Amino acid sequence: MKAVSKLLFLCTIPLLLFACSQKVESHQPNKQSDWSPPVEISIEDAKAKIPFEMKQPSVPFQVDQKSARVLDTNGTFDAVEITYENTDEGLTLILMMTNSKADTPPNGKKGLQLANGSQTWDQGDEHVNAIYWRNEGLTYSLVSGKNNNLEPLYDHQTLIEIANTIK
Repeated sequence: MKAVSKLLFLCTIPLLLFACSQKVESHQPNKQSDWSPPVEISIEDAKAKIPFEMKQPSVPFQVDQKSARVLDTNGTFDAVEITYENTDEGLTLILMMTNSKADTPPNGKKGLQLANGSQTWDQGDEHVNAIYWRNEGLTYSLVSGKNNNLEPLYDHQTLIEIANTIK
């Protein structure tokens, strides 16, 4: 459970950076009923809820569970997270997309460029490998882990190759 929490935290770093840079007053929840954690939904339901095209990668492992979560950003922008899993082998790949207009400086170590010319940034740690980039008004994060996200699944180069398959 600790590793899953770490992975979700890592996925939300770009989301939080963009949300914090927005110059919009937001409603602060003040009671338990104001909190609405994201709920896993089908890919089709997620596509219907977001105003941008939801692109997906070619996943290099057999996927036996696939779900999406539309994240609450207090209406400042839209964000969706798609999780691809092979539960038997303990493999996870997560793609997050947002349409945040925030122009914050990138975090992490400068990585390789994608085939479309987008600059990537390495945001991995000892438990997962992660990259993020911006392209055509959207911000993407791609995170991989194995064994309940206790160790990285793919290296930076492989994540670049996966990112290049997103359509």
